[in-house]
Amino acid sequence: MRRRVTSGLALGAAVLLAVAACGSDDSPASDGGGSGGGGGGGNLTIGFDNEPPDLDPILSSRISSDRHLLNAFFDTLIRQERNGEFVPALAESWESDESSVTFTLRDDVTFHDGTPFDADAVVVNLDRARDDDSGSVKAAGLGSIDGVTAVDEHTVRLDLNRTDPLLFVNLAHEAGMMGSPAAIETDAEGFGRAPVGTGPFVFDSWRTNATLTASANEDYWRTDADGESLPKLDGLTVRFITDPSTLRTELQTGGVDMVRVLPPEEFTQLADNPDITIEDVGLRRSYYMTLNATRPPFDDPAIREAVAMAVDRDAIGRAAAGDEFDLAPSFAVEGDWFYDGDITPPELDPAGAHDILESAGLLGTEITIVARNRQPDPMIAELLQAQLGEAGFSVQVEPLEAETQLSRMREKDFDAGILVIDVPRLDPSLSFDPYFTTDAPNNWSGVQDEELDRLLTDAVATDDQDARAEDYIAVQQRVIDENYWVFLYQPRNPLNRRSNVEGIALDVDGQWRLDEAYLAE
Repeated sequence: MRRRVTSGLALGAAVLLAVAACGSDDSPASDGGGSGGGGGGGNLTIGFDNEPPDLDPILSSRISSDRHLLNAFFDTLIRQERNGEFVPALAESWESDESSVTFTLRDDVTFHDGTPFDADAVVVNLDRARDDDSGSVKAAGLGSIDGVTAVDEHTVRLDLNRTDPLLFVNLAHEAGMMGSPAAIETDAEGFGRAPVGTGPFVFDSWRTNATLTASANEDYWRTDADGESLPKLDGLTVRFITDPSTLRTELQTGGVDMVRVLPPEEFTQLADNPDITIEDVGLRRSYYMTLNATRPPFDDPAIREAVAMAVDRDAIGRAAAGDEFDLAPSFAVEGDWFYDGDITPPELDPAGAHDILESAGLLGTEITIVARNRQPDPMIAELLQAQLGEAGFSVQVEPLEAETQLSRMREKDFDAGILVIDVPRLDPSLSFDPYFTTDAPNNWSGVQDEELDRLLTDAVATDDQDARAEDYIAVQQRVIDENYWVFLYQPRNPLNRRSNVEGIALDVDGQWRLDEAYLAE
């Protein structure tokens, strides 16, 4: 029996409803009908510290940053509001039963290159996203889809092989972003360097390590709540700047209007500046140290435990972030529905860690910590160098460029690594699956843990929030018990912008949407 219901999801209590869902008919700014944007809102200049390798949604593995820019060029089939509700976007409505979802598409949308957006375009995009041979890192997130069929020009059906509480989350973000089939067919490999979507901004140029520019999409389909055309900005300029102090200076002097992230030691210097707005929107950055469990010495659980016992997380947080940080057991943020304050790492005990190494005959064992060559990462690594040295390790720190570090870690050519993700994410599966599932793309530690795999599989096999919470709490407990990682601290991650920047909307996980942004006079 077919049914038509409204789907919802509460921020901080992200219980995902079954895929039988439809956006409400009165969703603000989602009905479209506009005649295009470029509303005289100025050109927004962004300071961006984490330049993506490309802007092809299906290749995007930097969950914590890429969508800030992807949202400028691409629209999704459905949209997830900050309160978690799913509302129409390129799909006007949808219906479902136990084995399929049928989307009715807008009939007035074109891609930036003039290619019509229709059911065939959806088939091309979703089939490409589901195809491992395309290089897609989103295929697993669409694994519940057996097939995608164009029913007619503006209707597309997804045939499902199981209930999937995460399907709509994926379709509302990278996996559901629609690119021009013509552009993909012409140059699939180059698509990510010259993205063509239906989004509010049209790609202009990209100079690696320098700037990316975009212009307002004059034929954009969305309007704001008052029926005014979008986007309001005339264009975007993204400046890729990796040094935090330079980002802070550029924001302070007006060289950029907003920045993706500033560490606490930088944004606190701007607290009394009336031209700068620092807004805590509930985001945190979660720093961690991952240990390579595929080779000595960290293939030994006892030695991993010695590391965890030697790390003073509070001292690292205070040194790196002053008072602007929290301690948490994992990627969970206090208040998350899968947070459990009873999960705690081993107690700080450098002497006990020293005893473990001595008993194993491993005093003086040489290890190298690889860290991104951008503060505060090298400072964190140096603090860990001192703490682990006290426990009996001989520690070297190797600062690397971001891509080099990730490449080394994917190849398991490292002992320990310092990394960070932004939290919360859209769903805990996006926090844990990519890092702890066997064969997952970011399984830096090389974890092959059948119990973790079972828990993570069970957690996405149901839409029962209580059951999912139990599984994710058990996941966190096992990661802590096995000491695959040492979770360090969570500095606050406010939205830092010039005070005349208005209209920034945020996804559930805090990534920007700029279609209604503008520079106030």
